[in-house]
Amino acid sequence: MGELELLQLENQKLKEENRILKSQLRGEREDLRLKDNHIYNLENIIAQQNQQLRLLHRIKNIPGVRPLIKGIKKLVQGIKNLPKRIMPKGSRRRRAVGTVLRTIRYPGRSYRLWSEIKQKKFSAGDGILDILYIKHGLLTFPEQEKPLVSIVIPVYNQIEYTFACLKSIKENTRDVPYEIILADDVSTDGTKEISLYVKGIRVVRNTENMGFLRNCNHAAEQAEGEYILFLNNDTQVTENWLSSLVELIESDDRIGMVGSKLVYPNWVLQEAGGIIWQDGSGCNYGRGDDCEKPQYNYVREADYISGASIMLSVKLWKKLGGFDERYVPAYCEDSDLAFEVRKAGYRVMYQPKSVVVHFEGISNGTDVNSSVGLKKYQVENTEKLEKKWHAEMLQLPQKKLRPANILCRDRIRGRKVILVIDHYVPEFDRDAGSRTTFQYLKMFVKKGYLVKFLGDNFYNREPYTSMLEQMGIEVLYGVEYRETIFDWILENRDNIDIVYANRPHITVKYIDFIKENTDIKIIYYGHDLHFLRERREYELTGDVKHKENSDYWKCTELEIMRKAEVSYYPSHVEEEAIHEIDPSIRVKAITAYTFDRFIENVNLNFAEREGFLFVGGFGHPPNADAVLWFVNEIYPLICKEERIPFYIVGSHVPEEIRALSGDGVVVKGFVSDEELAELYRNCRMAVVPLRYGAGVKGKVIEAIYYGIPVVTTAIGAEGILHAENILTVQDEAQGFAEQVLTLYHDTAKLERISRESQVFIRKYYSMDAVWDIVKEDFQ
Repeated sequence: MGELELLQLENQKLKEENRILKSQLRGEREDLRLKDNHIYNLENIIAQQNQQLRLLHRIKNIPGVRPLIKGIKKLVQGIKNLPKRIMPKGSRRRRAVGTVLRTIRYPGRSYRLWSEIKQKKFSAGDGILDILYIKHGLLTFPEQEKPLVSIVIPVYNQIEYTFACLKSIKENTRDVPYEIILADDVSTDGTKEISLYVKGIRVVRNTENMGFLRNCNHAAEQAEGEYILFLNNDTQVTENWLSSLVELIESDDRIGMVGSKLVYPNWVLQEAGGIIWQDGSGCNYGRGDDCEKPQYNYVREADYISGASIMLSVKLWKKLGGFDERYVPAYCEDSDLAFEVRKAGYRVMYQPKSVVVHFEGISNGTDVNSSVGLKKYQVENTEKLEKKWHAEMLQLPQKKLRPANILCRDRIRGRKVILVIDHYVPEFDRDAGSRTTFQYLKMFVKKGYLVKFLGDNFYNREPYTSMLEQMGIEVLYGVEYRETIFDWILENRDNIDIVYANRPHITVKYIDFIKENTDIKIIYYGHDLHFLRERREYELTGDVKHKENSDYWKCTELEIMRKAEVSYYPSHVEEEAIHEIDPSIRVKAITAYTFDRFIENVNLNFAEREGFLFVGGFGHPPNADAVLWFVNEIYPLICKEERIPFYIVGSHVPEEIRALSGDGVVVKGFVSDEELAELYRNCRMAVVPLRYGAGVKGKVIEAIYYGIPVVTTAIGAEGILHAENILTVQDEAQGFAEQVLTLYHDTAKLERISRESQVFIRKYYSMDAVWDIVKEDFQ
């Protein structure tokens, strides 16, 4: 392109830019014109308003005008107040007008009100309840011949709150048979007529005012359920509030009383169980905080539960003699009851799944210095409580400590605390490592330890997180813990006895900090020897990256083991491999799986069972290799003789495995525990064709647990001692296929292996058997 052409292009470009600038300038000028016009209009409006204000000012200054304006205002206000003066609140006249207006607006509902409730008697019923009836209809509760829970609601007036409480119970209590006992302490409002508007409840009306405490004791005598639950009338319950309390109290014979999480109407936390200090004063744990934080959402033993929602067995209630009447009329009777429950040998537990909205102060106020209302008795009764339980309170924490400290909120009382660290909340139905962690968590809880769980991704993974929380395990998740976890460890270092750290890539993040800043004992569980697994994969594939990985993990794992008090691995093979390198390392072979219950109805009719099964999460590379080897080299040999269905189960299925589906291969992918149990029950055999890996294989132990015979390799059988009679081992493709076919058609042998596997699993993999191996390290 010549110089002239370049100049022409440049000139054309400049013209285009000039055109754009002119267009922009025209737009800006138009904007300026419009703004000037708007300002001019506003100035005119302001001038007119100023003129009107000056006119009004002159008018107001005319003699006699100010009194006239004042008189007009008074007249208007009088007209507004006229309905209140003519028809005072609660008056017969006001009710009549309201009735007429509601009848016009809701003719059908009003007819039912007159026919069902008032029965054409104008004086019958209550005006507030009339309005509630028009809005909600007749509130009817199902009658129960044998209620499981007797809900006692003490009331004194506050009919609106009582009705709202009853309505919330009806809407959110569908899965537990219950009865409602309304304990009316001689109310003077519509409460005395509530039985006209609410059916299916029992109203126990006192002949004289007994006060809150005696009213509760009196009404409780009428309870026909197995459990008695005291619920304030200024509450509204939420879904699963009652079933979760029942599930908790029936989960452990040592639990005597359970209580709900209380929240304000705006869902700010009111109480997540109570703390009592040495001086007898109390603390509503978590008051004013976010009710969804993890520290408020695990089942926990509490010093007391506020009586707005507490439940215990009728048998225990009668044994204790009800609320102690030294606290009449009210306050501290719930704290005292908690001490009595513990004195009787039981525990008081907080259930976060039972959420109750509490309109605190509606019934009794909130000012402890008030000269009226029940709240004034709080200080006086606190002194009575401290005097009665002085010896027990000497064992409680001092008030100077923060309630968030686990010594205060968890009632440690001599129990040891274990902090379990792993990569994430164990998804026990998705991979073997998670199942191992989950089972050990259950064992720690069953053995009486207080357990905290730290998942290194700090993620609330449901439903797994809630399952741990319902076991009584606090799960440390969320941004707050992610940012402050090391501060949390420092704050609680004097109360944490053991850190049980899992996996090298997680443990390496924490072990140095814990060693340098605390005296906490560290127990390390490697799950498998990573460097051994990587070395075996290198020997199988020749891929040098696996050799490099093996060298890296060898350095990391040995360093961790030398820092830990003791290291666990699931087989003696790994223990021996470690001692070959460094005999001074304290290492112990433990059982990877531990069971607290066993299969009682194994299907022994193998003639009706069909197919063989592989189970394994595909986030673990050896599992994909095993399936590919089986389908490509072993399964074709089997199919030459007979086409037998092959079911592949596991999470995170890669495309190369999904592509195997067809011609007898069924890729199920992830399945629920229930579906997996059915597959174990109905398939004839399990195959575990692992070619590399390390440690005891959870999938093999799980198959033995379900009583399904297994054909595997030496790698699959590695570390499982005493299993010679229940595992069939073969490493070559041809031999593996022959063993599968031979065993598949020998139903008598399959039945024998299934029976012997049940004896084997109970003997070596029960929770008590596993605990015998490790208990000395936790004492």
